Amino acid sequence: MSTLTTGPKPGRSLVRRFWNSMPTLLTFGMLVAVGWTGHHLGWKLPKASELRGEVTTARKAEWCAEHSVPEAICVECNAKRMPKVTKPRWCKEHGVSECPTCHPDLAQIAGAAKLPQYDTVAAINQFDRTENNSRCKKFLRRVQFESQAAFDKSGIDIDVATERPMVEALRINGELGFDQSQVAHLSSRVPGTVFRVYRRLGDSVRAGDVLALVDSLDVGKAKTTLSKSLIHWEHTIRTLTNARKNVDVIPRQQLREIEHDTEEAELEVVTAQQALINLGFELPGGLNKQDAQQLTRTLQCLGLPQDLCEKLSAKGSMTMNLIPLVAPQDGVIVEMDVVAGEVVRSERSLLTLAKLNPMWLTLHVKQEDSERLSLDQKVKFRPDGGQREVSGQLSFVSPSVDEQTRTIKVRAVLNNQSLGLKANSFGTGWIVLREEPKAVTVPIDALQSDGDCQIVFVRDKDFLKKDSFKVFHARQVRVGARSDTHIEVLAGVLPGEIVATKGSASLRAELLKSAFGEGCCGGHGHEH
Repeated sequence: MSTLTTGPKPGRSLVRRFWNSMPTLLTFGMLVAVGWTGHHLGWKLPKASELRGEVTTARKAEWCAEHSVPEAICVECNAKRMPKVTKPRWCKEHGVSECPTCHPDLAQIAGAAKLPQYDTVAAINQFDRTENNSRCKKFLRRVQFESQAAFDKSGIDIDVATERPMVEALRINGELGFDQSQVAHLSSRVPGTVFRVYRRLGDSVRAGDVLALVDSLDVGKAKTTLSKSLIHWEHTIRTLTNARKNVDVIPRQQLREIEHDTEEAELEVVTAQQALINLGFELPGGLNKQDAQQLTRTLQCLGLPQDLCEKLSAKGSMTMNLIPLVAPQDGVIVEMDVVAGEVVRSERSLLTLAKLNPMWLTLHVKQEDSERLSLDQKVKFRPDGGQREVSGQLSFVSPSVDEQTRTIKVRAVLNNQSLGLKANSFGTGWIVLREEPKAVTVPIDALQSDGDCQIVFVRDKDFLKKDSFKVFHARQVRVGARSDTHIEVLAGVLPGEIVATKGSASLRAELLKSAFGEGCCGGHGHEH
């Protein structure tokens, strides 16, 4: 028995074929839709507002992609709307194009322009300053906003170019120290034992004050030698006097021997006196006229104030061995390493005495800045953590370069009358090169640069008018002194002009975008 095989029905086959071709048809349809949309939109992505349905059938005015404003108001694409510089004038004196100082009509100020009240050319030429490339032209244009609202949303701050005192200075870290010409390191001139200590660390003393007493056998021996030599000399003098009275009965040879003995005794006295002078003692006159008791008393109190000598005598502590440690100048004891009963040697420093006013400030200046230095220049200093500045003058510039740091060591003398400065502390020093009480300044954020030019963006004087173009002018500038917040503009901006500050980098970016763009206004063929 045979089996009959039946094929698919014609209607069902066509449906299956159509169903299988659906993905291909859908893909082709999407490509057609994208092509049609791109053709009508100029192959540009729609804005977010259009995607949200905010723009329906009517499109906004054509947009100038190069200058980021509608083409209908773009002042860069149509110079008739706002005339622009076609042949920039280079100012050799100030080193900028379109100098508002030399051409006040360029100032973006309502009314008469105010010029700087000092010689800016002299200030520019006083030191080597960053220069602008005279061939730099890309910044001689305007940056425009679509509207006041667009500017408000840009996040750019503005400020006024103002006159304020400015100081141009070398800023260098420095270290304070005592005036080394007013520092005394005191030690005992001879070895011994500390007998008494009369001052403490931090005490203020006057020149001549006894700070401590040292008991030294060497001092006792020197005083005893002087005492003996004085008594012996006085004895030889009396013998010589008697011999000369009896010259007729005394042989001439014996008289010459007595005279010789007297001379030797005198020489011994001089030698003994010199030994005590070398130890720092001042010897009173007439010692040879004193008897043994008086002489002993005088030598015991040698170098000591009368009241101290009397106190020691009353306590029975007086000895011939005492040598005082005396302050050679007024000052403060800043170091002290001595206690009573301690054995000391002459090579060891026991006390350091220093004057606290003035103080020395040591700075290390780069070699390239050393030519800008001169003695008596004003120097300011602020200690780390302090708020008060002190001032002084540059007193020393080293004639040699430090072998390790390759810097020049300089020193300034600072007034420390308030005693607020502390030795060995660090801080920031400024060597004042120039001071200007009425410098033209702008906030530091206003300054922009691309390597060829330094620029500041100045707001157009008609910016706030209702139907005006919202424009900022790019100005080449030369700068001078700097502070923590402001910078001096020696050329390029006049007092009273409004400048872009925080966020001005976005204006610079807009200039760079235009400089590297493909033709004016994105290649739409607008009027120029």
